[in-house]
Amino acid sequence: MSVKQEEVLQIIKSLEGTKQYQEKLGYFRNGKFRIYKDSLGYETIGFGHLVLSEEREHFVNGITELQAEQLLVLDYQKAVKGTDSLKLGLRPDGRWYAMVTVLVFQLGLAGFSKFKRCIYALQNQNYATALAELRNSKLYQQTPNRVDYLINWVTKQ
Repeated sequence: MSVKQEEVLQIIKSLEGTKQYQEKLGYFRNGKFRIYKDSLGYETIGFGHLVLSEEREHFVNGITELQAEQLLVLDYQKAVKGTDSLKLGLRPDGRWYAMVTVLVFQLGLAGFSKFKRCIYALQNQNYATALAELRNSKLYQQTPNRVDYLINWVTKQ
């Protein structure tokens, strides 16, 4: 089954926090997404965009939903390039590729690159080991629901 970009973007939105979820938490108010701190204390805006110090001034008054969508697409495209650079041999329209892209989106390429055994397992099409490595990670300890969601999604028929 082929995975479309829109499906992956919807997964990212649901994992990072939909507009409705952010509205409940007060991160989306008066028609704008506001800066908030993620689970590790990093400033974030929109659908999981890490706010860099040099761009913070552009976000202090919030961003519109359209701007949040545009940031999401840019960040997704960056994550796709990161996934490609790993040379995993995965089908770009497949679920495994999409799962890695979501993880690169969340952790950045540098962060996901630390998952050496998981990457090696994926390169060798040893998917059971790759999933075991994800479950046996600090990431899983920090965000078990997110990792479980991705594992369930990637393994469903």
